[in-house]
Amino acid sequence: MLQLFFIYEILVFFITCIGIWLAFWVYFTNPKSKVNKSFSLTSFLIVIWVILCYLANTASDISMGLFWTKLAETTVVMLLLSLYFFSIYFPQELKKRRKILDRIFICMAIILISLISFTDLITEEMLEIKDWGLSPVPGKLWPLFNFTAFFIILSIIYYLMRKYFELPKEEKLKVQYFLIGFFIFIVVNVIFNVILPMYYKNYQFVQLGTNSAIFLLAFTAYAIVKQELFGIRVVLTALLVGLIALLTMVDILFLTNEILAQLFKSLLLVVFLYFGYLLIQSVMREIQYRERLQKANKQLKKLDRAKSEFISIASHQLRSPLSVVKGYISMLSEGTYGNLSFRSQKPIRNVYKANERLIKLVNDLLSLSRIESGKIEIKLDKASLQKIISNLVEDLKTQAHNKNIYLRFNKPKTSLPNILIDQAKIKEVISNIIDNAIKYTARGGVTVTLRKQKFGKQEKAVIEIKDTGLGMTKREISKIFQSFSRGTAGVKLYTGGAGLGLYIAKKFANMHGGDIKAISEGKGKGSTFYIELLIK
Repeated sequence: MLQLFFIYEILVFFITCIGIWLAFWVYFTNPKSKVNKSFSLTSFLIVIWVILCYLANTASDISMGLFWTKLAETTVVMLLLSLYFFSIYFPQELKKRRKILDRIFICMAIILISLISFTDLITEEMLEIKDWGLSPVPGKLWPLFNFTAFFIILSIIYYLMRKYFELPKEEKLKVQYFLIGFFIFIVVNVIFNVILPMYYKNYQFVQLGTNSAIFLLAFTAYAIVKQELFGIRVVLTALLVGLIALLTMVDILFLTNEILAQLFKSLLLVVFLYFGYLLIQSVMREIQYRERLQKANKQLKKLDRAKSEFISIASHQLRSPLSVVKGYISMLSEGTYGNLSFRSQKPIRNVYKANERLIKLVNDLLSLSRIESGKIEIKLDKASLQKIISNLVEDLKTQAHNKNIYLRFNKPKTSLPNILIDQAKIKEVISNIIDNAIKYTARGGVTVTLRKQKFGKQEKAVIEIKDTGLGMTKREISKIFQSFSRGTAGVKLYTGGAGLGLYIAKKFANMHGGDIKAISEGKGKGSTFYIELLIK
């Protein structure tokens, strides 16, 4: 029995230390928060309840045992009321609730506390001392005490469950942690403080029920640490500063005898407390800044989703009329509505080119919205890269010829095997890069080379597209594959682009398990792009 009693004392001491620490430091992290206030009060009441139960159980005579027991029961009523208001404010205040229930619980609490304190209707008397302590005898209104507790507990669970289904994921985790601790705390107390005492007619097991408060404190503390419910970094920083200050004071008062040494250490303590205060303030500011950044980040994500939705809707709406415009321009050019005059032919061609640029932009925006929403699909089938490149080079030779530059295709000495690709998307990737090379090359030309290359155990098809154009700086190369990003040459020479082509091309290549890279020796020295695709 002595060993069990010693363990009981250690447990009471441990719960008391944890409870007081949480009560004070959680409060001081944000004294204005209703959540912090209600939790601190709850934690403090748990500590008082555990201590009073310990004093009642170990009292030296029956009258003192009855006194401590009644105080403990009074504390239980206040604890349940505190937990009820904690459930209202945690983790966010419940706006839509019947406030009349708050008043009913407060009135019931006042009545119960009065009955416990001034009558023997709740606890009648204490039985003789046993080996394990004193045993209270329930009074005639003891069921009223249990009914009130049960009703408050149901209200707490109801409020928390209501919030759980309305809160975002991060807030739900906080509720989960608290509910787990609260559920264990309530179940253990019902078993050891209600059911077993009624069955055995004594309170031999009440210690186990009371000390189950450690579960409520532990799971709430876990919510604090994991979900930063009350700014635990501030708490830990303040605790460290306070601990060092306490040890220094003990050293000054009890371990240092010389007055000069005491004065010197006292001065150091004052300086340490000042810098400790500054440290705590800096940690608090950092947490506030981080919270603002998180809110801003969430807002940016919402705006990004709205942007993607707008792009998708706008692109779909633009696609149809542009296709109609293209059809009518083609019919006008072909003379369906009569022969065009010589003066009209050039403007019609310009309108057609401008419409084609718009159609390409709309298609790029659609691809962008599908990529960002994860809705784009890859349809793989066997295809010849050599054939795709040959056809593209033939189609684009006219564009190169109009600029008086060359466009060549160096075919591999040994034909590459057909590989699994989405032909439409890979064709768009290669076409986009060759088209850019032609646009930004004023003299010389563009050379396309296809070869097979081994990278470790994997074989890849490498498409090299080399131009003698304006070239790029290292800074431009680092940004050209970002959405809505363009090099300085592109902005100056070709104002019609939106900076989406290379971004989409790289995404398409990545979806095939490949990649696109770019190198350049600098301005005026041309650029080389490498498209790498797995041979499979």
